[in-house]
Amino acid sequence: MGKTFDLLEAAALGKTAVDRRFLQLILDEGDSAPPEILRFSRYHHSPEGAAHRLSVDPLLVDLFRHFETPEALEFYIDAIRANPEDVDDGLVQALLPFGEKAAEPLIKLYEELGEEQGSDVAFLLAALRIRSPQVFSLMLERLEYDAADGAFCLGLYGDPAARPALEKMLGEIPEDDVPLRREVQFALDQMNAPEPKYQPEHFDLLSEYSPKELPPFDILDEAERLEMLASTDSEIRGGAAYSFFNQDLKKQTRDRLFVLAQTDPEVLVRGQAWSALGDVVGGDAREETKIRDAMIAVLNDESKTLEERGGAAIGLYSVADREDVSEGLETLYEAGGKARIKALEAMWRSLWQPYAKYFPPHLNETDPAILRHALRGAGYFRQTAHIDKIASFFDREEPLDDLREDALFAYALAMPGETTRGRVRGMLRKIDELAGLNADETELVMFALDERLRLHGLAPVFEAEQHDKHLEDEHEHSIAEPVAPPAAQKRGRNDPCHCGSGKKYKKCHGAVN
Repeated sequence: MGKTFDLLEAAALGKTAVDRRFLQLILDEGDSAPPEILRFSRYHHSPEGAAHRLSVDPLLVDLFRHFETPEALEFYIDAIRANPEDVDDGLVQALLPFGEKAAEPLIKLYEELGEEQGSDVAFLLAALRIRSPQVFSLMLERLEYDAADGAFCLGLYGDPAARPALEKMLGEIPEDDVPLRREVQFALDQMNAPEPKYQPEHFDLLSEYSPKELPPFDILDEAERLEMLASTDSEIRGGAAYSFFNQDLKKQTRDRLFVLAQTDPEVLVRGQAWSALGDVVGGDAREETKIRDAMIAVLNDESKTLEERGGAAIGLYSVADREDVSEGLETLYEAGGKARIKALEAMWRSLWQPYAKYFPPHLNETDPAILRHALRGAGYFRQTAHIDKIASFFDREEPLDDLREDALFAYALAMPGETTRGRVRGMLRKIDELAGLNADETELVMFALDERLRLHGLAPVFEAEQHDKHLEDEHEHSIAEPVAPPAAQKRGRNDPCHCGSGKKYKKCHGAVN
């Protein structure tokens, strides 16, 4: 195996982060990289690649686009087949340069998928603008199956021969169906528009990725994360250490973290190791009391760095009602700045009622880091009197625009109403009506409502439902032919860009800078 193959294998197993540094290692391989990428793409989709924990298809698409690999067409078709109802714009852009070569495999894929799942494939064929009887016939069939989608595709396809079919369709649409009439009329207007000339856009691979990322520790097993504690990269050591936070620690892991917390040359790593040791500080065993006493000493040692004291503070949240811990937390809080952030996090995690008073004053802060913990504390301490203030964060402009999820979580915990298993569904509906939840936000709010039930000693509702649904899905898949998982939410299409790029207008010339 070549170096590029090994790098991609590590990414698919979650053992390395995909960032600019990772990509540069592949780019440095020069002409030897494309064959290795192609070989890995075939392996990744083979039964032998089943052990991969992550799909790296988007990464492979980007690499093929960068290297302009002609053999990648088969991979692109397979990538669409795997998720036909949510084809990424990057994949669209990767296919467009293939022109006529892409038409035949796309037609076959459309026939394979059928009309219900073939919407995005029809869109791709329309964007290619390949004039052929097969494509034209497919577009007309699409118009009969789904008038709006078919009209959209025919407008993008731009063949004047479609005019009679569109005019006939327009004549059959009731006058009160304004949206559909508008869609068909727009397609007719496109018949008179000049043929756009496809201009390949420059693809800047490195700009698509962040300069530095950490590996996805959450999908790695304990042995793999322990191995990363010896990394030469301090950020990886720290991230690996913190990945054990709130987990039951085996003796081997506990001992490694304790040594790391005391001896690592980087203060950030020491702080994250102290945080991760929080699972053992509440016990009475000799080793547990030894670690707890060491953490309390760090918390109250003003000669120690903020990172270490803050890490120890968070690790001690389960014993934050102890006088020697609460004094240390209050000292950090009074210091302000980053020290206050650490203190507030430890306070809301503790759930110790005397700390509730610290959170309402900070709901008027302008520092997003302070506000995030203020919202979390207001939720966990059920500060219903401030519920309107919490709701005000559902829709904020920069720099507070990324606090919506924190506010939704806090609102679900603190909203008025009796906490019972029978009432949480109504609470979910109310939050949806108030905030307009998307699929991910709905899951977040369901988790928060289950957390609310747990805090009242009640069994969760939504977690049990999702578990049962998962078991049902597993049973169905065990007796049925395997199918590609559907997209979580079907995307609606906007008008195609007039430049002929094949991209949606809002993502091309209509994009806001």
